[in-house]
Amino acid sequence: MSGDRDSGSSSHENDGQRSSSDAILPWGDRWDEVARRRFDRNDWIELAATVLLSLATVVAAWSAYQSTRWNGEQSMNASSAAARRIEATQQHALFTTHLQLDVIAWITYLEHRQAGDEKGANFLQDRFRAEFKPAFDAWMALVPEGVIPPGTPFELQVYQPAAKVAAERLNAEADSLSALAADANQIGDNFVLVAVIMASVLFCAGVGTKVRGRGLRLFMLCVGILLFIGGTSFMLSLPQSFSI
Repeated sequence: MSGDRDSGSSSHENDGQRSSSDAILPWGDRWDEVARRRFDRNDWIELAATVLLSLATVVAAWSAYQSTRWNGEQSMNASSAAARRIEATQQHALFTTHLQLDVIAWITYLEHRQAGDEKGANFLQDRFRAEFKPAFDAWMALVPEGVIPPGTPFELQVYQPAAKVAAERLNAEADSLSALAADANQIGDNFVLVAVIMASVLFCAGVGTKVRGRGLRLFMLCVGILLFIGGTSFMLSLPQSFSI
């Protein structure tokens, strides 16, 4: 009887000391084996790699989106710059035409002055283009009346036909838009570089969990983390384009 009591007592003590991994149901033995095989000391490496894979995927997708956005900005600015160049060319052609008319009128005026034909000279002077008259008056004011000044009126700063001003303004706008297009293109390329870095992170995190050896798995994980931190920091330093 005492032996039975000791046996029962020992059985109760063993039941009280059952660990959480002991099988509770008849088919629990197999689950325990799977748990021991699955959740070993390297399991945290797989968990970290999974998190890293998820984050790298998000950053890569965002970088691809930003690259597309900035490529659109580059195309839009380049198109606008080309349109400004065309308009500037048209205005410059108009300015050249007006300049030729002013030069012809001015040379004809000088010919009449040198020939002593004051009436013909005054007739031409009264019909100078409005944009040429300020430059001509400033040129004539350089010397006493009756004397032909040196140089030409076209060299003076006051000679600023509207077509010339418009051509210069349009060319300046085209230069600015071209610079913006180049900047947008560079930003888009930088986001592509971030996507490439994230692809390397995906490789390290994905392949690292498949290799044997805990040290090698840790090394691959650390390399992936470093690449992720560097690529994400570089991405955050870039201008972001948001639009709906």
